[in-house]
Amino acid sequence: MKLLIVDDEVFAVKGILDSVNWSLLKFDEVLTAGSYSQAVNLMQQQEIAVLLCDIEMPMGSGLDLIGWAAEHSPDTLCIILSCHDEFTLAQQALRLHVLDYLVKPPVPEMVTGALERAKAVYAENNEKKRYQDYGKLYVSGEKQERQEEAPGKRDLVAATESYIKAHIDEPLTVEELAAQVYVNPEHLSRLFKKKHHKTLIEYITSERMQLAAAMLRESRMTVSAVSAKVGYPNYSYFTRIFKKYFGVTPREYQQGEEGKTL
Repeated sequence: MKLLIVDDEVFAVKGILDSVNWSLLKFDEVLTAGSYSQAVNLMQQQEIAVLLCDIEMPMGSGLDLIGWAAEHSPDTLCIILSCHDEFTLAQQALRLHVLDYLVKPPVPEMVTGALERAKAVYAENNEKKRYQDYGKLYVSGEKQERQEEAPGKRDLVAATESYIKAHIDEPLTVEELAAQVYVNPEHLSRLFKKKHHKTLIEYITSERMQLAAAMLRESRMTVSAVSAKVGYPNYSYFTRIFKKYFGVTPREYQQGEEGKTL
């Protein structure tokens, strides 16, 4: 998440940079510009989450810049920093959907508070947008599912299978896997059920158990090491699941006992 500070007064920018608690805000990057044209150039090259800008600048005001951002970078949240505490300017700012209006010289705590709010609103907007995209993909997936060939269905399942294999030693949830392929969790679960005749969680367990069995047969790894390698940091839980799946404990299986698959 990037912040762009725009002010033609060098000392004003330095004052903000020196006084604000950046360790608390944790922006990925804080950029600065001294004019309208410099700011536009930066915003054309990079995704700016929050814009903090002065109103009075040469060759284009802060309100002009905010208007440009509204058209070309609508996700950017804007905060005005001005030496003018005037109602007409505040009205213009409201019409441009400015998030906050700070008067110079800014109190560091007020700047920090405004930027914290902006970060929170930006994150919330992104989350809403992500769920809207999920909804669009879900509808698209439903249409694909009704088609005779449904090529997208095989792609989604195959992509998820590949991800599971690559991250088999990590905690895996249906929600995380659905996010990886940009679909609704319920939709992905239905696709897996149709292809494998088991739930997504059952498929993950099956993959882990088959890998664990192969490692116990073909390597000199300890049972606890195998347990961790297939995503079960809790040794006792791994043993319980393995015995339920194969009919013997991992140690018995490793020593050559015959197990049975369910």
